[in-house]
Amino acid sequence: MTKSNETDPWLSDESAEDSPKPSDSSEKEKSSQKQEWFISTEDEKNDGDEVTTSDLADAKTEPNTEVVRAPKTSGDDFVPTEIKPTDRSGFTRQSEATFVPSKPRLYRERVNDDDDSSDEETSGDEPPADTQRLFVAVEIPRKRKREFGALANSFRPREHERVRWIEEDAMHLTLKFLGDVPIDQIDAIKSQLKQAADATGKFTVKIGRTGCFPSFRDPRICWIGFSGELRRLEQLQGRVEGRMTSLGFSEEERKFRAHVTVGRTRAGIRGRFAEDVGVSWQHAPLKSTGRSIPVNAIALYRSLLDPKGDAQYQQLANFELG
Repeated sequence: MTKSNETDPWLSDESAEDSPKPSDSSEKEKSSQKQEWFISTEDEKNDGDEVTTSDLADAKTEPNTEVVRAPKTSGDDFVPTEIKPTDRSGFTRQSEATFVPSKPRLYRERVNDDDDSSDEETSGDEPPADTQRLFVAVEIPRKRKREFGALANSFRPREHERVRWIEEDAMHLTLKFLGDVPIDQIDAIKSQLKQAADATGKFTVKIGRTGCFPSFRDPRICWIGFSGELRRLEQLQGRVEGRMTSLGFSEEERKFRAHVTVGRTRAGIRGRFAEDVGVSWQHAPLKSTGRSIPVNAIALYRSLLDPKGDAQYQQLANFELG
């Protein structure tokens, strides 16, 4: 046997017995440098149980688990740590009494061109002196208005309060919103509207379905649409638009969408709260869908505020279709 084999611990049992053994102090130093892991949850209060390597791997693979590493300690002074369950939104699961979001989210109102909130006949501010707030519309039968207003009763109470419901007198099929008009210009408006009415024959439209501007997921205006002879209605609206443009009124850039406004979501109602309103309005029990409404005339209306601040409507002129 060679000299190297005599000292090989694998070939000589005697050499293995003679090799020095590690001291107890070196074992303590290695154990003090080893990182320890602990699990502490509300259901299991085993703060002193050490987690094995397989347990730790399972904890890391959990999709909604946040693993916190224990700080290095010396000797036997161990500091237990927690594995806190979290959800995908970044919130720590706690009781409702102590729940605080880790990062508050702010809502920024989205601007949409389909939003129809600009044609406000019921604006809360008073028009300037020597002017009147005017609009042109088709009158809706009282029976249909009553049915449209009753749809609000299908909402749950907490959703009903999120909407500012329109009074029956304010329900019109608006053709053109003129805004604040000088009083001395009203006669010219009446003359042009008469010409537009004379050039259009009588027709009928049908009640359609419920809808929202800009969408059911983000409702700001709850309305009821129409079907049937919409082409005839669009021609009538185009004649009114052209006559008013000839008087100096600005032309409407948005496409005409025949509807009757029934409600508007209140300020600050957005996100999930608004979406609940949209779902309820989408499934509102509108039983008169398909019923005919005659279009026999157009009318010029004035919108004004009473002493209580509520909107009132006064019909200034009515023009029968030719």
